[in-house]
Amino acid sequence: MSHLNVRTGTAYLMVAQVIFFICAYAMHIFLGRYLGPAEYGLFGVVLYASTIINTFVASGFPMAVARYVSSEPERIEAVYQRGIQLQLCLTIPISVALFIAAPWIAHLLGDDSLAPLFRIVSPIATFYGIFMLTIQYHNGRRLYGMQSLWLALSYILRSVCVIGLAVLGYHVFGAVTGLVVAIGISGFMILIARQSEEKGTPFPASTMINFSFPLFFSSIGYAFLVDLDLMFVKRLVPGLASAGYYTSAKAIAQVPPFALAALAAALYPAVSSAYSSGDITGLKDYIWKANRLLLQVILPVFIVVILNSRGILGLIYGQQYLAAAPTLCWLIVAFCMLAIFIIHRAIILGCGFPAIFSAITLMLLPVCIALQVILIPVYGLVGAAIASALTFSMGVISSTIFIFLKFKAGFNVASTIRIFLAALLVLVIDLVLAKFGVILLPKLVIVGFVYLLSLLLMKELNFEQVRELAGEFIRGIK
Repeated sequence: MSHLNVRTGTAYLMVAQVIFFICAYAMHIFLGRYLGPAEYGLFGVVLYASTIINTFVASGFPMAVARYVSSEPERIEAVYQRGIQLQLCLTIPISVALFIAAPWIAHLLGDDSLAPLFRIVSPIATFYGIFMLTIQYHNGRRLYGMQSLWLALSYILRSVCVIGLAVLGYHVFGAVTGLVVAIGISGFMILIARQSEEKGTPFPASTMINFSFPLFFSSIGYAFLVDLDLMFVKRLVPGLASAGYYTSAKAIAQVPPFALAALAAALYPAVSSAYSSGDITGLKDYIWKANRLLLQVILPVFIVVILNSRGILGLIYGQQYLAAAPTLCWLIVAFCMLAIFIIHRAIILGCGFPAIFSAITLMLLPVCIALQVILIPVYGLVGAAIASALTFSMGVISSTIFIFLKFKAGFNVASTIRIFLAALLVLVIDLVLAKFGVILLPKLVIVGFVYLLSLLLMKELNFEQVRELAGEFIRGIK
């Protein structure tokens, strides 16, 4: 695969991610202000509990479909049909189990009012599993425009359904129902719209299961790593509003991994193709450029959020959520580390080492649980955030070591130093503007302009790259 195709794929998926940002934050901001911290906290617990399930069902057979559709194009229909069969065998029992176990899970979290909400959301495993398997089918075929279109439609539909049903008077019950209705419609529509190909020789179920089996463990471990913190908060931190405060901080802190999800999605088939064809030079180039883009994105976001946590929370959620500011400072550390971990995950899985990523993830899970249990009783909400930050930092260290030892690739030292210098300039400019009393939005615009200009002057970014990416982005929109 050419680098142009990766840029094109990233640009298409960036369009979907921009729409996701707009829709997701419209949903979170509206619900946070409309429901208040207590009910918004209930929605957050159900949302992130369902996200744990969604991560699990989206990372096994869908990733296998993307890989084998990409590497065996002569059997794409057979791969897809086998994937759908196996996915339904997995997701339907999960939905049934969640419906039955809802009262027990709610009791475990210390709030029996969650039981009906968990039952409402139980079908989401099946609907989301079908949707994401078909999305990864398009990804494996490198139909990035089609993939982005369906993702964008699902994001828009989710916000409309969640907000609409909440406003109709159903409050948190309506918001949770909207999650299920939206993904159900999206899954049905993407199935109907997909055009079948010639089936070819049957694809063996054993091959797909063998590839997916380690991913099941890594994905459930990964899902718990990302979203188990809010479950511990709900159980261990007193106060009805605590989960709402944590949800608001977490929604903001998730900007870096969400922003880089397009890169991960486009990188996965690219590194898979390069590694399977023996193009080690191209693979190293992908890894180096991905790590450079990681640093370019997460460093300024990290600095700006740390320095302006109260202002950002007040602007987005209102003054009633300012208590979450210290938590946000630690969560942005956690999710910047998670962004790096996600990109490394795409590299490791794309090169066919799911067992390695599973081992790293499963190693981190007991560490995360132990840190949550130890730190939350002492530091409350901040303790949960610190536990996540420490856990993801260990994950990044582990994945970086593996990638370097296996592929002799990683971060370019000179480029990394220049990016850190540009980020240091962001820190200085932000502090100076704060001294002069510049309000948040103008300050962010000035800081962003200075950062981009410094990257251009240090040749970490050039006008030709900006022009090409903008062109691809506009073509993606068209």
